[in-house]
Amino acid sequence: MPLRGQPRPGGPLAAALAVGLAVRVLRLLRDPLIHPDGPAYLGLASGLLHGKVLAVLGGYYSPLYPAAVAGLAASGLRLELAGRATALLAGLAALPLVHALVRRLAGERAADAAVLLAAVHPALVKSSAQVLPETLAGALLLAWLVARRAGVAGALAGAAYLARPEGVLLLPLGLWRLRRARLGALVRYAGVAVAVMAPALVALRAETGHWQLSPREARVALLAGVPGATTLAEAALTNPAALLARLVEGVARQVLYDATALGPLLVIPFVLGFGTARGTRGPLAVAAWFTALPLALNPSPRYAVPLVPLLLPAAAAGLLALGERLGRHARLAMAALGVALVVQALWVSHPLDAACSREVSRLVLERYGPGQALVAVDGRFAYGAHGRALVPPTTDPEDALALARRSGARLWLTRPAWIRPPWTPPADARAVARPCGGTFVLFELGG
Repeated sequence: MPLRGQPRPGGPLAAALAVGLAVRVLRLLRDPLIHPDGPAYLGLASGLLHGKVLAVLGGYYSPLYPAAVAGLAASGLRLELAGRATALLAGLAALPLVHALVRRLAGERAADAAVLLAAVHPALVKSSAQVLPETLAGALLLAWLVARRAGVAGALAGAAYLARPEGVLLLPLGLWRLRRARLGALVRYAGVAVAVMAPALVALRAETGHWQLSPREARVALLAGVPGATTLAEAALTNPAALLARLVEGVARQVLYDATALGPLLVIPFVLGFGTARGTRGPLAVAAWFTALPLALNPSPRYAVPLVPLLLPAAAAGLLALGERLGRHARLAMAALGVALVVQALWVSHPLDAACSREVSRLVLERYGPGQALVAVDGRFAYGAHGRALVPPTTDPEDALALARRSGARLWLTRPAWIRPPWTPPADARAVARPCGGTFVLFELGG
């Protein structure tokens, strides 16, 4: 990482793009297990390829990532590879945006350090090989921070909402950022943002019968202890104390997830940079707003990934300060840090989970053939067996059996630990296999 001297203009950025591409491709070649939500996104992309536009726009998952996947798949790529390639390309697109943002805030040397960090950061590399929209959402968030024109920023805010529902927060944040601008800029920003969001909002109204930002609002309301509320506005009016309690509890969890995503190797540089580089605090403020409001209502380690690039400007500034203190040992220390980050990025965590998932999928496919409907809390089992995933709302056996009977499914996969006395399987549920060393049990349903 650059610590002193005047590097060749564009050199560190070009190196970051080359290294970032290489590390991400290597990660992809390690064939990481698809995320549990991945099959659902691929299903939406397939739906778009078959003309089901309204259902995708008004569905549970945000539509922009499936649309991008469908675009790549239309060129002939296999659907899963198109999903991973979309995430990879979005992750690469974030690198020049990181450089442009940090150069504006903290100068060329900090920008060079930040983009090299982003190229090998484990959370960013791993998400670039997944079938998930987080790298796309992160790239749009960075582009929004870099954008100077109100109309362009408004379009990016709308696109961020189409990538992840919490992206709607950029609408009020953008108006605040433009508070000293002329009224025309404010109107242009809000108008363009709403125009980009409108197709999804209208489709959601048509599909659900409610004006809402996402169907997930009902689930968040239920988790907050406000059952029956279909929107967060309704939950806030019904039981504001419950929603506030959920928010407070969620902030602490999401802050921990954000710190974990940044990684232990960068905690000290981040703290040092936060204390010394005031110019990097703007992106941190945006990350804090996301953590404290939408993400706190539904905290998740996965949702921290788009915020990681906003933490890297401070970490890069801290690394430069550490480099000055280390003197002649700085290059060796930075090289060691880079190697450690690459190792983390390429390390396959939970390999037994991947082996177990493939064992179950192979069992279902070989014994019953493709196209089977499988009731399981993890849709990857059915996806790997080229079947149809039916995901019950809970691990309760009654919920799973009710879903199976409504859908006419004959296969149900669960864990023995979830079958607790006094509940016993009904007469028409017969255990036929216990894959993964007995971790799961497969039932056949019906005569």
